Amino acid sequence: MDRAAPNQDQRIPLPWHRHVPLPGEKRTGGTDPGAELQVTLILRRRHQLPDLHSAPGDPSPRQRQPLSPGEFARKHGARKDDIARVSRFARRHRLDLLEVAAHRRAVVLGGKAAAMEHAFGVRLLEVEHPRGKYRAAAGRLTVPRELAEIVQAVLGLNTRPCATRPRVHYPNPIKPFWTVPEMARAYGFPANFSAAKQRIGLIELGGGYREQDLQKFFSSLHRPMPAIHFVSVDGVRNSPAPPHQMRQFFDVLDGKRKLSEVSADVLQAAQSTMEVTMDIELAAALAPGAEIVVYMASNSEQGIYNAVSRAISAKEELPCALSISWGEPETQLSRAYLKSLDELLRDAAMLGVAVCVSSGDQGAMNGSSGGKPGVNFPASSPHVLSCGGTMVHASPGNGVRESAWNCDLHGIRGATGGGVSQRFPVPRWQKKHGVPLAPNGRKGRGVPDVAGPADPRRGCQIIAGGRCCPAAGTSAVAPLWAALLACLNATLGTRCGYITPLLYELSGNGARILRKITRGNNGFYHAGPGWNACTGLGSPKVESLVEALRVPSRGVSS
Repeated sequence: MDRAAPNQDQRIPLPWHRHVPLPGEKRTGGTDPGAELQVTLILRRRHQLPDLHSAPGDPSPRQRQPLSPGEFARKHGARKDDIARVSRFARRHRLDLLEVAAHRRAVVLGGKAAAMEHAFGVRLLEVEHPRGKYRAAAGRLTVPRELAEIVQAVLGLNTRPCATRPRVHYPNPIKPFWTVPEMARAYGFPANFSAAKQRIGLIELGGGYREQDLQKFFSSLHRPMPAIHFVSVDGVRNSPAPPHQMRQFFDVLDGKRKLSEVSADVLQAAQSTMEVTMDIELAAALAPGAEIVVYMASNSEQGIYNAVSRAISAKEELPCALSISWGEPETQLSRAYLKSLDELLRDAAMLGVAVCVSSGDQGAMNGSSGGKPGVNFPASSPHVLSCGGTMVHASPGNGVRESAWNCDLHGIRGATGGGVSQRFPVPRWQKKHGVPLAPNGRKGRGVPDVAGPADPRRGCQIIAGGRCCPAAGTSAVAPLWAALLACLNATLGTRCGYITPLLYELSGNGARILRKITRGNNGFYHAGPGWNACTGLGSPKVESLVEALRVPSRGVSS
């Protein structure tokens, strides 16, 4: 097959699809023409969705009614004739139609690399980077004119990682500061709080969990094992690090081995196992009775999009909340991916699914090479509840005093992510809360919205690799808030859903539902009264939040 791009006069470039290189990546040659690839085409909607955060005349967040999955698919799924055109395009270019999901507006195509290059007018290259090997598409991605208004994005040609994990804390172990029940009591979780009949979804990108760790953890709390279901996305399996790799990881933490003596792959596998295990244990322990669904996907644009779309279009009951404990600086991601995933997060909001996302663990600068602060995506999406981190300055049982999380632990600095988006405008519900200008001088969405305990020195106990460890980072705050929202749903007998605008409305009206964090900084921004770019509106005062939402004039809609 001729690998040259088709006649450009008959084709239209898709905007925003250029590969965004990671600093330090090295191209090593072309992709094997015979390699088998899969791509996901995202198609236009049958009808456009309303703008939830800036449209004039938008209803109050407590008046907004979520759509049922069936009604949503009928109104906003892909059109049959659009799918037929994509099918003809696939046949012409010798691509296989692997999956058609009209309700998700997704069509998955498979075929050889040479066929993909010809179909989309690009050249596929192999890339090496310290974060791994991946594929990049060089050139302007094009489609036939008849598909130009139908195909909104093509994900899968570029496979660069779109999420980072926390770095290893080295050396010496850190003992857990408190148990999950102690932390729950400190934040005002009622003793009889339950999330019965609620479902929490966890979006995970590699790694896995061991049932032995979960059994040991819940046995230590004198609780039964929760209902945990695993969902493979695109064939990605539950792959926890084996015991010998976990031992190497703990040897590094204990100072028995140097960091350089353990391979990067082993450290990655162990940290991924710690992250997944932490998400499950925190979400399930803080939301007793909830069903936990683990969606495991690859760390790529295509994997992340497919995981979230699967989670919010489940044929079974929708999750009431999703927890996402990863992210990447928004300026280092392709705009096609940002737009596609943000639209999907808006779908979740329309369906009444709350999406809780960690704001990052590298402070305001967020690993920026340009010397200016930056925020992570998807935490910067206006359709999520962005979760920052605090440092706790009180012993269990003595109440909670907090500051913005920013500490140096064994030579490694960790701090809550936060700042102002350069990709998303300031939402209407945030305009009266003093969000500063973004580094590019424009008004942008402020990050985070809320906060919770993230300092590893004050982390609550989890069990991973057979060992007690402290929960750490804003990765621990996202499942906390997802669990809290599941409990609120069960207690109030309603679906809180897209609660972010309502929290701003209640806080702006003087409701004391969140504990204001007025001390500390994240390396650029400072905590203070009201909303701030370190801890948002503050950490939860659960009993006050429950009572505020019970009031008919202030509560969420059923």
